[in-house]
Amino acid sequence: MSTAALILMFLLLPRDSAANLWCYECGTQVAGKPDCEEFHQASAWTPFWRECSKDSICVKILPAWPSEHNVLETVRGCAPRANHRGVVHREGCWSHPTASQSLVCFCGTNFCNAAHATTPLLPAILTAVFAVLLR
Repeated sequence: MSTAALILMFLLLPRDSAANLWCYECGTQVAGKPDCEEFHQASAWTPFWRECSKDSICVKILPAWPSEHNVLETVRGCAPRANHRGVVHREGCWSHPTASQSLVCFCGTNFCNAAHATTPLLPAILTAVFAVLLR
């Protein structure tokens, strides 16, 4: 099955509250996963897929300051739905209240922690969906 067909399947299926969440996972801080720079350049994003637990939420962290390699090292992955104090993460983005002022984004739908820009396959998927609906 092609990558486009798999992504279309995940996007069109209703989200079952009992089903696990799927997120993209990458970053220099994630053991065994490619750097997120490779995520942007990849022709297929399936190597970055991660099935998260039912009590997870997708996260994307954008650092405000470059690393020691002078690169802004984005991290994507799964996070617990609640923080260590038991407070549930709201969906959306905000600056983390630390000296680094990193931008942290949480979202709760499959593959929602992709790039800011339109994903490479999104226009093709939307065209296919509208073509089927217009028949």
